[in-house]
Amino acid sequence: MAQSTLLRLRQAAGLTRLALTNPQEFIRFVQFRNGPPRLGVLERLISQAKPRVLVEIGVWRGDTAARMIRAAARHRADIRYWGFDLFEGMSDEILKREISLAPLSQEEVSARLAGLEAEIHLIAGNSAQTLAVTDLPPVEFAFVDGGHSYETVAADWRGLRPHLAPGALVVFDDYTNELPVEREGFGVRRLVRELSSSHDVELLKPIDTFPRVYGRLEIQLALLRMPA
Repeated sequence: MAQSTLLRLRQAAGLTRLALTNPQEFIRFVQFRNGPPRLGVLERLISQAKPRVLVEIGVWRGDTAARMIRAAARHRADIRYWGFDLFEGMSDEILKREISLAPLSQEEVSARLAGLEAEIHLIAGNSAQTLAVTDLPPVEFAFVDGGHSYETVAADWRGLRPHLAPGALVVFDDYTNELPVEREGFGVRRLVRELSSSHDVELLKPIDTFPRVYGRLEIQLALLRMPA
């Protein structure tokens, strides 16, 4: 059986499992199967900045990676992408702590990104460690969407910061309203507020809204611009 057919079957099985075990997240996945509206901003930012070197922390299914690579490839022919994720190292405990959904395997993501006009590197492991030991060129555009706890996203920022090129754009996903911080432990809001005291940080629209038993979860992107 062809690898692409096996991949589709495994994806279908994963969606069926998600529908049975977490109907709310399955509905969210179907509703945003082309990506939540806020992620459309990434394409605009990439079109403006025209970066050559892209980094993503938190690859999940590879959808956003493909989106960013295609946007960058419209303007350059020498795109290089690095994606960091736990991949098969993701455990149920980590998923619960980081308010995350299980990613595809490294092999599955690699198959999904095959054929794109870019040099692609997928780095498996805890990004708090792998960022420090990966030989990266100066990073011009980074999307941080790994773990959602404050401790994890702060560690990702510390690992990413030495690799950033002058004028680099860093986009943090999952900047939320205050209530999800209290009820679910989202930590991006705290980090972004800390960084705002010393960096040029902008909250971007649109804001995606999701119902929760306690009220509403509002998510938007936060853009940090490094000095040129």
